[in-house]
Amino acid sequence: MPNLDGKVALITGAGGMRGVGRATVMKLAGQGADIALSDVHRQASDLPPAEVRNEWGGIETVSQEVQAQGRRALPIYCDLSDPREIEHLVEQTMSQFGRIDILVNNARAIIGKDKVPVTQLEKEVWDHFLAINTTAVFLTTKAVAPYMIDSGRGGRIINIASNAGKQASANGAAYSASKFAVVGLTQATAMDLAPYNITVNAVCPGPINTDRMSYWERDQAQERGISQEEFRSQVVGSAAQNTPLGRIAESQDVANMVAFLAGDDASFITGQSYNVNGGQLFH
Repeated sequence: MPNLDGKVALITGAGGMRGVGRATVMKLAGQGADIALSDVHRQASDLPPAEVRNEWGGIETVSQEVQAQGRRALPIYCDLSDPREIEHLVEQTMSQFGRIDILVNNARAIIGKDKVPVTQLEKEVWDHFLAINTTAVFLTTKAVAPYMIDSGRGGRIINIASNAGKQASANGAAYSASKFAVVGLTQATAMDLAPYNITVNAVCPGPINTDRMSYWERDQAQERGISQEEFRSQVVGSAAQNTPLGRIAESQDVANMVAFLAGDDASFITGQSYNVNGGQLFH
């Protein structure tokens, strides 16, 4: 039975056609929650080929899918690198719904420009990854938590981190640093908000079959003279071979963990970072 009836969830990075954000939106809406969903306005050059080909409508389309389930939805465009837009995002959600019970910090920077040795990593790229992947999580949490505290009902905050937030790899300094920071922020925030019955946890996926845009995959495909989707398929196949369960995660796998952490069964869990990686990493 749905266990989120009457709850309101705010979910960032929710506009991708095959993304974790959309899967999470639909999972929580299916359990009875009303949804505020956000994403940034993206240029066609920043979209995966399938979204361009299908003329995907981003958060507007996802919002319509929520409404088709009989739940309320509020799509809000938000550039998470701008603190003022984050404040406006939270204010709009409160104005429309009057409450925020669940916050899912899902949005991330588009990967690719960061996939270089640290000696070649541009400061602007480093700054962008920290701004979107870490600082935005902090600022959104800071803006939402006071409303959760004032409500007296507690709340759930779920941050999407990564395997890379527990184990770094070469050519990944900016991404790993930003996601390691999310794990630390999750633990500290959990301690700060525990007195108010607000739990704070992180989900750490390994590779996910989302077709999210990657500048690195686009460039690698061009070098090989194949389509970006063909190269993406090779990446997915290789990652699957390195996963004990024989496949990489689907967005729904991550959304299922988020839904558990958002529900009543997780009321005594806080400060944790849960792997969803098919056995790639154990700590």
